[in-house]
Amino acid sequence: MDEPITGGCRCGAIRYAYTQPPTLKHMCCCRDCQRFTGADKVFVVGGPRAAFVLEQGEPASYAVIADSGATIVRAFCPTCGSPLFIYPEIDGVYYTADDDVIEVTAGSLDDPSAFTPDFAVFVSRAPRWATFPEGLPLHD
Repeated sequence: MDEPITGGCRCGAIRYAYTQPPTLKHMCCCRDCQRFTGADKVFVVGGPRAAFVLEQGEPASYAVIADSGATIVRAFCPTCGSPLFIYPEIDGVYYTADDDVIEVTAGSLDDPSAFTPDFAVFVSRAPRWATFPEGLPLHD
């Protein structure tokens, strides 16, 4: 996944693009991500907010306290409910300790088969039946 990426929701109301290749590709197994996706983990692809372009539509969103302790905004399509974006928010300022990023769910990518995660986080919170690719770095 070295090319810029595009994606959107199931019904087509929301479209987005990154103007440069993603800098972050991982899986998160925290309970909040499980609830957001209805699965054992979420697969996310991220990059700098400055490279993210919302091309069409206006997502709905809500803020939660994630397992990390940070306030995380979860954005989704208000029409079809597709989970789309995840980004940190503290006092109205979006940031992470490493970079100013926004992550999109890999399932919302136009080509999710191009996604290969680099690592997984919060694996201790994954259900017993969750599986991970062999050799993938796993972090608590």
